[in-house]
Amino acid sequence: MVFGKRKSQEQAPPVEAIRWEDVRRITIGRTERSVVPPKKPQLGRLAVRVPRQAKDVSTYAPCAYFRTDSPSNPVVEPVLYEDEAAQQVLCAVDEPVEVGKEVHRIVRDGEGQAVGTLRRVPPTNRMVQHTWRIDQPGRPEISGRSPWSLAHNTPKGLAMRGLTSTVNLILEAAADGDTPVSRGRALEWHCENDLVMTSKGLPQLDGSVDISIKVGWLDRRLAFAVAMVPDFPEL
Repeated sequence: MVFGKRKSQEQAPPVEAIRWEDVRRITIGRTERSVVPPKKPQLGRLAVRVPRQAKDVSTYAPCAYFRTDSPSNPVVEPVLYEDEAAQQVLCAVDEPVEVGKEVHRIVRDGEGQAVGTLRRVPPTNRMVQHTWRIDQPGRPEISGRSPWSLAHNTPKGLAMRGLTSTVNLILEAAADGDTPVSRGRALEWHCENDLVMTSKGLPQLDGSVDISIKVGWLDRRLAFAVAMVPDFPEL
């Protein structure tokens, strides 16, 4: 009886794909279903996926696909396809180019037309990291900054963020049973007074990228681009 249940779970059909235009939360990975340990997750194609939780089972519906299943694919070849056969390009990110003191990467649709630009802006102070910008046609500039550097932070707020980060680090180490690895840079993306999205993670680690989109007007392909290339070096 137990064997029958286990077999049924192992042969569960792939999670059905969903449309990409209105997704609100995304990650990158091959995991389609995961259940409480010690059961192994069900894997599929490397894709941009939408995480959902139902009881003890987490599902990750694909909404855009990569050409291969290599974990480093989002960085080496930042191209997404609408279909699992990788025949119809959804969006692609150009190689970085230097524009003044900034570094730009244009995001293009399947026809090669620009849908926006990711810009890496050098810091004005050596004590802080560079900042990010997203240019979406017809919208004001979107600014991505570390939560630590946001102008509205207060001394009390910074102290609380530090305490929370320390606690989270300890909990991650206890859960992993080892020294936690870098999960990538966390950013909050603002457009004027609106929080557009939050992002964190590294595309090389299955499921570590976590982007939460807060507004309906953001072109999701720009969020996908951020997920594929969360950082790139100065030229």
